[in-house]
Amino acid sequence: MKRIAVLAAIVAVVGFAAQADAAGMYGGVKGGVNFANVTGDDAPDDTSMRTGFLGGLFAGKDVSDEFGFRLELLWAQKGAEADSAGATTKLKMDYVDVPLLFVYHLPAGESVRIDLFAGPSFNFNVSGKFEGADGTEVDIDNMKSFEFGAVIGAGIAKQLAGGKAFGLDARYQLGATSVFDDVTVGTTTIESDLKTTGIGVMAFFQVPLGGAAE
Repeated sequence: MKRIAVLAAIVAVVGFAAQADAAGMYGGVKGGVNFANVTGDDAPDDTSMRTGFLGGLFAGKDVSDEFGFRLELLWAQKGAEADSAGATTKLKMDYVDVPLLFVYHLPAGESVRIDLFAGPSFNFNVSGKFEGADGTEVDIDNMKSFEFGAVIGAGIAKQLAGGKAFGLDARYQLGATSVFDDVTVGTTTIESDLKTTGIGVMAFFQVPLGGAAE
């Protein structure tokens, strides 16, 4: 089921990028680091950030000089670390994130642009593991296959010849749904409340896919 969901996400992004005959479309690659943590009633008090990879592909379209939207397909390493009595344990979760971002462009110079963006994120779980203090990993069986979240952030881009650009973006990511299934004990259901959160920083390079925007 997880593989089907991930494949569907990939097909959606590739299909969007394939509509490259429209003016103002662009695509590219991005990669960087995710400083992940967890929040919610079930989150331990002593967690610290897990540093992992964040990156993948993106495609977007500018509908005017100021506004556009962007669809991304990102591999995101999430989770958290916890220290207790000098021992470090880790919650390691890998996702394929598909943010749909609404972008506002701000000119900051002759060839420099600042982007503000926000939107929902549709995240598909690939794996979940608990790493003990001795380095032994155990698969987590009760993880939900889907997480709904939100993204907000900003980026800066340097415009190059031919419609190409490179730059950096930084974002705050917050899961809106719990990553674990609820637990039923007898006739009692215990609701899970553990959500992902993180700060991502990525470098990117983009190229035009269609004609130049008006």
